[in-house]
Amino acid sequence: MKKENDLSKYIGLAGPSYEVDIERGKIREFAKAMYAPIPDFCEGKNPIIPATFFVSAPYTWGYSLERPRGTIFSSVEHDFSIPLHAEESFIFHNGLPKAGDTFRVRSTIENISEKQGRRGGLLTFFTVLTEYYDSLDQLKVEQRSVTVTTKTSPNDSDSWATEIPKYKPSYKNLDPDKPFANIKRQSLGDLLPEEGPGLIETGPLLIREIVRFQGVVGEDNALHHDTTWAKSSGYPTIFGLGTHQASALAAYLSYWIDPIYIRKFQCKFKNVYWPGDSISYEGKVREKLKSKDYSGNLIDLFCLRDKKDILVHAQAEVADY
Repeated sequence: MKKENDLSKYIGLAGPSYEVDIERGKIREFAKAMYAPIPDFCEGKNPIIPATFFVSAPYTWGYSLERPRGTIFSSVEHDFSIPLHAEESFIFHNGLPKAGDTFRVRSTIENISEKQGRRGGLLTFFTVLTEYYDSLDQLKVEQRSVTVTTKTSPNDSDSWATEIPKYKPSYKNLDPDKPFANIKRQSLGDLLPEEGPGLIETGPLLIREIVRFQGVVGEDNALHHDTTWAKSSGYPTIFGLGTHQASALAAYLSYWIDPIYIRKFQCKFKNVYWPGDSISYEGKVREKLKSKDYSGNLIDLFCLRDKKDILVHAQAEVADY
């Protein structure tokens, strides 16, 4: 399909390089916001980062990739007024980075595609590849973010088929910082296909959890914390960040399996979620991976609303090699 305004000419467009220096206090802060204040991320001088930690890199060290305010998209002639985050993925070469590591980072528009959406008119997908190089100029992390834009305003569609829950927060008998504390860690050798820790229910989602994660990441889109702004933009209320629940799935996984074995983590954002939604999480081994020099597991992870509607689907590859 021919790209609007010949958008294909922007494929390969690169943003300015910037430096990311990982500080352990930032790791601890991120770990708490994603419900994983565990020793792997919070103890020692050089703890490893959580699998989704670099969602904060463009905001904290670089620049926002979602909106064209001085970003890689600033010179792209396209309407970014209604952007949505569709996918996020990470490939870790030689394991997860740790506190004290420093990277030279650069983002490039890797691909642009279009298709007709079922509810939102014409959809345009921008895939941005962000690469992290160490001091020896070796590629250590590949991050891909997919942003989708639509020509249809939320007010012009029936996108909000899900009834918005009444926000009645309950703080009784709830430790929202540690919903996965009862998950028992397993060794890679003990993992079996179709098995996992089971469903973890966390109760109604609190606004403070959304706002805390957004603040830790450094993302400042008012759609996630300002009800008046959200309504003026066509949404019924504020809504959560997809990366928040993707990070919660990474937390679920990190309680279950030593996160040092995570080699890949990718997620797709399926539905918008709202304050007050009843959120639950589930994970299981999809299949065992085996080759001459490789032994690992492919794991499916799901964030659910009301134990049935998929909000986020993540897949992780964990391996000992």
